[in-house]
Amino acid sequence: ITQRSNERLGLIRAKVYASRVAHGDVLIFLDSHCEVTPLWIEPLLLPIQEDSTRVVLPVVDLISAKTFEFSKAMIAKGAFNWDLEFKWKYIPWEYWDLPENNIKPFRSSTMSGGLLAIDRKYFHAMGEYDTGMEIWGVENIEMSIRVRRI
Repeated sequence: ITQRSNERLGLIRAKVYASRVAHGDVLIFLDSHCEVTPLWIEPLLLPIQEDSTRVVLPVVDLISAKTFEFSKAMIAKGAFNWDLEFKWKYIPWEYWDLPENNIKPFRSSTMSGGLLAIDRKYFHAMGEYDTGMEIWGVENIEMSIRVRRI
């Protein structure tokens, strides 16, 4: 289903608009440059089904710009510095040697902004995104702070 606004909203207001007209239990935000593979959605939905206050981010593998081949990305937790610049903190490969670590969610102090799954009611209860933000930039920091304060 496609729902279009009658006016250009910008990225953040468009996400809030979409969240308000959505009917599903879970909102999934994927930026336009993202591509999904078969069975991509199940790992995002199960943790939210278990706990509706979880915000779930997908693993983002890499696609070569030259060959279009997939390669595994290092799994990372989000972080930010005192200038509110988003950074990745990579989890050592050894962490994944334990099979149970390959399927269980882990906590992260912040997240990327354009790729996430969240319970629709929880998204609205926490205050959505700040619609005063005009462009892409710090919505990931804002959402991280909102999630942590609840």
